[in-house]
Amino acid sequence: MKLLSYALLLGLAYIPFSFAETSVNDVNNEIHAKEKGALSKCTDLLPKGHLYTISIVGKSDKKTANADGKFKGKFDVSDETKKPLDKKRSEEVKPFIQCVTDTVL
Repeated sequence: MKLLSYALLLGLAYIPFSFAETSVNDVNNEIHAKEKGALSKCTDLLPKGHLYTISIVGKSDKKTANADGKFKGKFDVSDETKKPLDKKRSEEVKPFIQCVTDTVL
């Protein structure tokens, strides 16, 4: 009788935990599939028909109590030519640069 009671208690505890883990994983996967990161949203603003290289390199100093922690670094956008963007292309990517500056940096 005790063995049966232990088996029932174990079963009652195991079943909800297994369902709970599955449902949490399913919900997390659905959320990740639906959400786009800020940088990905900004790339929608880049003109079609080109291959862009986006480079963000920087530092954020958090070592000292007085550190402001602001991001300091470099943000570059280039196309498939790997040369600095000409005036026309710079104007075309300006909305993307503004979006990244406002939402990512």
